[in-house]
Amino acid sequence: MKKINISTILASAIHESKNQVGTMLYHLQGLKDSMSKNDSNQKKIIPIEESLKKLNDEWVEYLYLYRLASDGYDLHADTFLLDEFLDDQVFALQPSANAKNLELEYSCESSLTGTFDERLMTAVVSTAVYNALRFAKTKILIEAKNEDNFLIITIEDDGKGFKQKNNEDEEDEEEFLDNNTGLGLYFAELSATAHSVGDRIGFIKKERSQTLGGASLMVYLPQPKEIDL
Repeated sequence: MKKINISTILASAIHESKNQVGTMLYHLQGLKDSMSKNDSNQKKIIPIEESLKKLNDEWVEYLYLYRLASDGYDLHADTFLLDEFLDDQVFALQPSANAKNLELEYSCESSLTGTFDERLMTAVVSTAVYNALRFAKTKILIEAKNEDNFLIITIEDDGKGFKQKNNEDEEDEEEFLDNNTGLGLYFAELSATAHSVGDRIGFIKKERSQTLGGASLMVYLPQPKEIDL
């Protein structure tokens, strides 16, 4: 009997589930549009809608994770204006932040550009923000800067931050990107290391936020060196 590739079956099931969630979101939006803005049921629909959006983004993350882990993902890197990229991320995630009465902002130089895979980094940023929503007290901030030919995208919050370890074997009680399975952090790491320029490879760091005092995830993406003309 031929062995069954269970990982491929699971990936197919996730893809189908993602499509079903998309259908539910479509019908839910139609239901919202049929209601008046003053309808009290609007507030009841919002948390359902946000939960479905988060689930949909998680399915997307798992599919990318499967492709990255199995070398089945072809990186599509292009150059983007970070001001536009981060503005798009905040626009998409703002309703989730509003549902929890949290501020969500981004900061970067208006002329900053970076070369990266837009689909992967969109998934990384959304995953990081969704997890920051669990811990933030009032605010989440997304920042971007270029340092030593690395584009650094940082997602930070004003929550409790990381608990200090008493020894090397002790696990953090509160993991910024550990949504019970740890796949969120693993996905961010794989997405970063998928980016390379020469012998320089992307990586991630977890630190205490210097701006907000909570947790901070820093994604380092190597950039092509500028050529002097």
